[in-house]
Parts: sequence; structure tokens; C-alpha cells
Amino acid sequence: ARRYLLRAAAARLAARAVARHRAAVESPLLARASQMFATMTGGSFAGLKPDYDDEDRAVLMGLRADGMKVPVEGMSEGARDQLFLVLRLALLETRSAEPLPFIGDDLLASCDDARAAQALDLLAATGPAQQTILFTHHAHLAALARARPGAAIDIIEL
Repeated sequence: ARRYLLRAAAARLAARAVARHRAAVESPLLARASQMFATMTGGSFAGLKPDYDDEDRAVLMGLRADGMKVPVEGMSEGARDQLFLVLRLALLETRSAEPLPFIGDDLLASCDDARAAQALDLLAATGPAQQTILFTHHAHLAALARARPGAAIDIIEL
């Protein structure tokens, strides 16, 4: 029993040390995407967290404010779309090479107006660093873009 207790305690200490190390070296890309995801979801998610599935494979989880972890498969279609958008934006933002233009087509179709407005703010904020082009056939998204206070957004209607 003593040997078991020692091994169990050692395993728990090792797991905590690994978790602390992972948190300390978290990718700047993941940290930025986590901030952007919290903003874009209007606080519905507090951020993102790397985790491991039952086969010990690395997976990405959404983190609720109460600490509950939500797998990507458990997110709504809109939240998944927002997740993939913030991952792309964070990747472009953390790239050290020449900025690339960002071109998206109907990226906000699955967003409600509040989340679409948050997404437009994030896209507009990239303006000075990179060219962002968003195509849409949804007139309400163009109206939301026009209503963004202080955003340098050009709208071209065809």
C-alpha cells in the first residue's frame, strides 16, 4: 500500500508539473486566438485551451467562463466558424514575414448580428497591418460594417 501511495503521489506531481510547463510555454498563436475568440463570442467563451483526448492526442477546447471545456464538435456551427476565423487571423497576426492579405467569402453567414459586429471589429483592426477583403451578399452585414464606430471600412456594392 505504501509503494502504491508513493507512486500515485509521484504521478500526480508529475502531471501537475507537465500542466504548469504547458501553460508556461503556450503558443503565442493560441494565446492570441484565445483572446480573439473570447471577444468574438461576446464572452460566451472565455478562451481556448489545449487538452488531450482519451487516446492522448492533442485537441483544442473552448473554455467557458465557469471553467467548463467544450470540444470543437460540441460547439454550435457559428462558434466553430468563429473559432476557425480567429485561428486564421491569429496566424496572420503572429507571422513575422511580410503581411499577407486576408480574403474571406461569407465568413459571417452563421453569426448573429452581435457576433458579426465583433468579427467586423476584429477584421477592421487588422487594417493597418494587412489588407482585409470580405465578400458577402448579405446586405445586413454591409449595414453592420457601416455602423462600426471609428472603423476604417470601405464598402463596395456591386
